[in-house]
Amino acid sequence: MHIQFSKKAGKQASVLLVSLVVAAILGAALASYLTMIGTQNHAVARSQAWNSALNYAEAGVEEALAQMNAQGDLSANSWGVSSNGTFGPLTRSLAGGSYSVVIVTNPVTTIYSTGYVTVPIVGTVVSRTVKVTANSLPLINVAFAALYNLDMNGYGLASDSWNSHDPNLSTNGHYDPTKTSTNGSIASEFGIVDIGNHTISGNLYLGPTASYASSLGQILGTIFDDYNVEFPDVVLPMSTPLAAPITSLTVTNNNGRVSISGYAHDFTVAGDYEVNDSYDIYVEPGVKVRLKVNVSNFSPANIHVLGGITNSGSLEVYQVSGSGSLTGNITVDSNRPENFYYFGLPGVTAVTFGGTTSFIGVIYAPEAALTLNGGGNNIGVVGASITKTIRMNGHYNFHYDESLGTNGPSRGFVPNSWAEL
Repeated sequence: MHIQFSKKAGKQASVLLVSLVVAAILGAALASYLTMIGTQNHAVARSQAWNSALNYAEAGVEEALAQMNAQGDLSANSWGVSSNGTFGPLTRSLAGGSYSVVIVTNPVTTIYSTGYVTVPIVGTVVSRTVKVTANSLPLINVAFAALYNLDMNGYGLASDSWNSHDPNLSTNGHYDPTKTSTNGSIASEFGIVDIGNHTISGNLYLGPTASYASSLGQILGTIFDDYNVEFPDVVLPMSTPLAAPITSLTVTNNNGRVSISGYAHDFTVAGDYEVNDSYDIYVEPGVKVRLKVNVSNFSPANIHVLGGITNSGSLEVYQVSGSGSLTGNITVDSNRPENFYYFGLPGVTAVTFGGTTSFIGVIYAPEAALTLNGGGNNIGVVGASITKTIRMNGHYNFHYDESLGTNGPSRGFVPNSWAEL
């Protein structure tokens, strides 16, 4: 039998074969494209997770800093103690990720924080770990500072330094004009600094927007333009203080430094008290007092914190009411400046000294304008001051006690170095 093949069928087979080849090529291309898209999606998702993991690690650092600056027990708030000097780990799960963080206090205060994020689709977990060292900065580290303007009229030495805990820079813990140093620095965060004809035996620290007005005065140290600190408002630390005792008191001699006659607040027992007047204040040796002042014009003639260098009392004054001021020609004698702190809460907008004021202590009133009137005296302000503004209308001298930087209150821990591990 003779079989004949149709030319038409052969052509159809060829078309089918070509179609199959083209379809295979297109399928392979589509599969490659889908694979590439999937790989890119996975890469993007992993990249996003990678970036997010760092955010969670930094969130752990923020919580650790908050815990450290609470100034309480580091093991509180569910941190616990894993070993001597190590607190945590504390783990937090947040929307989209989590972190685990520990605080190591020995030998250097260090935070280790790891952030975790799950990559979508593939379900793998990426993590990033950071190491942050932190320093505790002193609240008082300059002779005087202003958030804004610092305006000094007059002439002569305006600031130097000494150290009440260093026998080479003090005499029996007291300021000695023959034993001074050159750390009497001044600072302004946002304002204009005009030192007039004064001499600053120290550095000048200016914030990024602060400026130094050209004057005839001298800055013996260095002028810096990167001063960036916060002066937090004062918060009243007491809730239910006792009424301060009032007594008729006559003291004519305490190593030649005390002279009180008449009604006064004589504190013989440590504790938290409240006053609503401006009677003289007398703190007995070894007695520690925190005092809430609830009077708008606080102007005692004398504040005396008694005792020797080793058994001195201590006094913290918190003025809270209205727009009051510590004002007048007062005498504040506290042995070492660390024994007397005047804290002005946000309602205190003025602190004013008369021409014969003698002040041994620390002023911290970041919402107040400090005004120094008259010519001052041979002592001036021995300690330090931080206020909103400063205006000096005379020859006041500031003698910064360097020990306030180590023995005084801290403004809290701040990051010192940051590294990813």
